[in-house]
Amino acid sequence: MPDFSKTLRVLLSASTVMGVCALSQTPVHAEDAAPDQAVLDRGAYIATASDCIACHTKPGSQPFAGGLKIATPMGDVISTNITPDPDHGIGKYTEQDFEQAVRHGVRKDGAYLYPVMPYVSYAGMTDQDVHALYVWFMHSVKPVATAPAETTLVFPANMRSAMAAWNFVTTKEEPESGDSSTYDPLRRGKYLTNALEHCGTCHTPRNFMLSEKQDRYLAGASLDGWYAPNITSSKTGGIGNWSEDDIVAYLKTGHANDHAQAAGPMAEAVEHSTSHLTDADLHAIAAYIHQVPAMEDDMEHQARDSFGKAIEALDIRQSAPTRIDDLTEMDGQHAYDANCAACHGQTGMGTKDQYAPSLFHNSTVGSARPDNLIMTILHGVQRKTEAGDVSMPDFSGHSDVQRLSDAEIAKIVNYVMATFGSGDPHVTADQVAQFHKDK
Repeated sequence: MPDFSKTLRVLLSASTVMGVCALSQTPVHAEDAAPDQAVLDRGAYIATASDCIACHTKPGSQPFAGGLKIATPMGDVISTNITPDPDHGIGKYTEQDFEQAVRHGVRKDGAYLYPVMPYVSYAGMTDQDVHALYVWFMHSVKPVATAPAETTLVFPANMRSAMAAWNFVTTKEEPESGDSSTYDPLRRGKYLTNALEHCGTCHTPRNFMLSEKQDRYLAGASLDGWYAPNITSSKTGGIGNWSEDDIVAYLKTGHANDHAQAAGPMAEAVEHSTSHLTDADLHAIAAYIHQVPAMEDDMEHQARDSFGKAIEALDIRQSAPTRIDDLTEMDGQHAYDANCAACHGQTGMGTKDQYAPSLFHNSTVGSARPDNLIMTILHGVQRKTEAGDVSMPDFSGHSDVQRLSDAEIAKIVNYVMATFGSGDPHVTADQVAQFHKDK
């Protein structure tokens, strides 16, 4: 992994990449003359900021070889191989072909991509950054000769030609111009947030056509069981009470004291993308997010991270040990004590270093929506950054630690939210069952 802080300094001083290059109509091959290192460094940084690896790498497989299943209302979209392999990847793509795919969602063969590939956001990329990204993929990514399975969706989404109509009605980012590394902080933050990091893809709700609702920009949306929260400047529904440094810390480490911890897709974004950005870019994103107009939330009427306090927990252990063959279902408090208190404490304070975070002043527990707490218990947390590895086991039927029933998980969720958060959401076992997904 390149040193991206050094990379950006190279970019700012590299006159060799400052001009916009005309799109080449000839494929680039690894054996061709090596391009300028500054172009490769820039391409590596753009690939990281765009988080290409998250969707195009199946767990346990080669980087960018595709095969990851991405759930949509129309079925699973299977990501493609974007390594420079000529037969299974993009090795035969010219730069013009590449630009059409990245910014317009059209493959080399003329077929339309599905918008799980966030080309509506990448449409805002500068020519210069598209060029650097193309050169980096063609020269620095290892070709992988594997072909992922084909995507099969239900009608009418199975007809890729229907995407032409969708592309016509949806709103895309306007292409930026000039050298993106020289933008002033707010413009740079907007470019990173909207074009490269494509934050709206997850955090902006969608209409019946599955296009982003521009009048609800970053106001929060459901995502494959998780809920990507409101991140506008609202002090009740959003993150308007966070400081710029809080946002930077969260993007850099996945943790912001007394606010939130990244899990699920956001943990992946932190691990693979935002934790590798320069501090200047993280501050640019934070500054831009801070001035996004506030969007209020119909369900959130108090800041999610403002709920709760440490409790004086009574010792509820019995004098006789619990038999391993006792299958009596515990209530929420006993289930919490048996499975959660060892890390988060009976008082809910977590560990001193907050490796196991406090359950009060915690936006997951303080949310009016129990979605993310359910998903965290079902699927755990895995996050790796320079700040360290963070891991919480899952408690689903696949758990290697403790397998809990849907009823037990529902009781824990209700107890934790009632005790430390926004109040008992009255989650049922049937509701928990709806959050299951294949691991």
